[in-house]
Amino acid sequence: MCEERLKEFSRLRLDGRPVPEDVRLLATAQWEGRGHPFEQFGITILEPGAPHPLTDFSYLSAEERADPDIMANCAASTQMATYLMAVAQDEDSGFYGYWLHPEQRVDRQPPPVVKVDSELTYWELGGRTFAEACLYDIAFDDDALFAEVAAALAELHVPVSAGSRAGLAELSADPAPEDTHRRLYHSERERLGAAG
Repeated sequence: MCEERLKEFSRLRLDGRPVPEDVRLLATAQWEGRGHPFEQFGITILEPGAPHPLTDFSYLSAEERADPDIMANCAASTQMATYLMAVAQDEDSGFYGYWLHPEQRVDRQPPPVVKVDSELTYWELGGRTFAEACLYDIAFDDDALFAEVAAALAELHVPVSAGSRAGLAELSADPAPEDTHRRLYHSERERLGAAG
């Protein structure tokens, strides 16, 4: 059952790319009901067929849909969804995904993980894997928390390459997601004839 879900996850969430091993282990643990350490922080792997968080505008009112500024932002977000493969969500309406912009250097492996919060702020996270990026995000400067979550990840056979947040690799998203969204937003505002 999980293998079929993982195939769907690859097709629908990652545009056919293979599911990275750490994501596979976390998703399988979650779907089998065994859980994974990020769940205690409100981070869960998205279901394969769930809407991309950047393209779900079901919450907008008719009045908001008539606002060209809001619709320009929605159009920019929809375009951003083609570059940011959503993998997990948090309990605060944010999500985590791989940044796969076509201008990203082809020699950069693996792709950086970016967090997008409910205000559409893009946060570039440290770490060379999805699990390390989530750990980077939740640990801040708490080395004891880092070690505790890293140990729980190790029980799932999800490795962490450093003993503290400071030791994790820093991967830069190129071009910067925040700048990319801003450019797309201004272009869409112009296209929609928004004033100002």
